[in-house]
Amino acid sequence: MAGFVEYHLTSAGRGEFVGYSAYLDYRLPDGSTLPVEQQPAWCPSCKHFVLAGRVPDDEELERRLAEAQAAAPEAVARLGLLGRSPEEEVAELTRRVAWRRGRVSPPRCLHCGSGRVAALPDGDEFPHPETGERVVVTGSGFADMEPWVAEFSPEGVEAPKEDAGG
Repeated sequence: MAGFVEYHLTSAGRGEFVGYSAYLDYRLPDGSTLPVEQQPAWCPSCKHFVLAGRVPDDEELERRLAEAQAAAPEAVARLGLLGRSPEEEVAELTRRVAWRRGRVSPPRCLHCGSGRVAALPDGDEFPHPETGERVVVTGSGFADMEPWVAEFSPEGVEAPKEDAGG
């Protein structure tokens, strides 16, 4: 089961589908992993809507960390939905703040690695980032999909797959 967003490009009369994955991680220098925050984006290299890594700014991460440290009621409610405790959230956000401070590259396409992605805006419709064509969100939710499992460097470059025959 994975989240998805479906888009319709009105002039072209075609659809685009972006599926999220719970199995995408950054491999940090100390060997630990950090889940990749994800966002739908337009990738001019892929010429499609894709999944891109989301690189929040320092202020957002510091705010999220402060909320988790204070165990603000809205943070605890959100964490309960994710099945995590405030302590687990503080630990992850502390690692995420350290990761972000060292990150120098922009968000990347998680499919091809391009750093020229344009995040898609929230909302029911928006102009296509490259063509200006009207794009309409036609669906979102959860669907059965093959799991996408991958690891990325702290800069968002996909690590080579290890040979299973090894």
